[in-house]
Amino acid sequence: GTSIRRIIDQIPTLLPKLCPCMLMSPISVAQYIDLDAEKFDLVIFDEASQMPTSEAVGAIARGNALVVVGDPKQMPPTSFFSSSQVDEEEAEFDDMESILDDCISLSIPSRYLTWHYRSKHESLIAFSNSQYYNGKLYTFPSVDDRVSKVRLVQVDGTYDKGRTRSNHAEAEAIVKEILNRLRTPEVPEKSIGVVSFSQVQQNLIEDMLIEELNKYPELEEKEDLLSDLFIFYPELETLALECDEPLFIKNLENVQGDERDIILFSIGYGPDRNGNVSMNFGPLNNQGGERRLNVAVSRARYEMIIFSTLRSEQIDLKRTKSKGVEG
Repeated sequence: GTSIRRIIDQIPTLLPKLCPCMLMSPISVAQYIDLDAEKFDLVIFDEASQMPTSEAVGAIARGNALVVVGDPKQMPPTSFFSSSQVDEEEAEFDDMESILDDCISLSIPSRYLTWHYRSKHESLIAFSNSQYYNGKLYTFPSVDDRVSKVRLVQVDGTYDKGRTRSNHAEAEAIVKEILNRLRTPEVPEKSIGVVSFSQVQQNLIEDMLIEELNKYPELEEKEDLLSDLFIFYPELETLALECDEPLFIKNLENVQGDERDIILFSIGYGPDRNGNVSMNFGPLNNQGGERRLNVAVSRARYEMIIFSTLRSEQIDLKRTKSKGVEG
């Protein structure tokens, strides 16, 4: 019946020997590590671009030295998911300053990491390298550099702006692509991830994929790829096998830190049934939208396929000043 906090308090000298490296969230640090206890030699923040300074100071106070690791061109801390707001087109994404932003503002000594490890083909990182990193990223040349690994699939469909705010045709095309890949023998060697601009589109793809998988019993043995969806569909867990990298379906607000061999990207937004295109692309329109776009388009290791009912000529940059939409 002893609490974790009390156990830690009882072994202040033994604990650093048993656990010389402790992996904790800021709230766990505040709960379990007394401020008057012996300081850590080093406190390290990873993915610091998403860490609000107000949440970081408690952990910083418990260390003698600090290392802050992050990318200022990726997702900032946001209060979007802390609210009950589900309408992403109308929501104000209240981005906050991160501990990384504050360290940069204070001109704390820094090192710029230029080695890009994820993309196994130049075309997968070329856009981000050009638009966000001023061409500073070093990438490794591929044997087939002349053939781009980024492909656009133009979908014939509409964006249901007035009602569901989703794109059924795009979701259908992505589910079809996933099923086709699950039927091929090389799928176990290539992991799959799905990224959408909106949470509504993410939910639609999840629902349609589960519905389709129920029609194909022969794919049951591969449903371990969907273990990330067990939180939504626990009935699939009994069919699961072990898989190093399960298929994920996420939106650009929560995909940072994830990567897969193949990324299927759903734009979602596009012309409505009357052919009209709204220049409201949800989180992309807000300040910091370009950082979200950078995260979304840099998740693939080997291939990225973009599914879109929207055409480039339908984007009128005269109607918006958003850097995210412009990108």
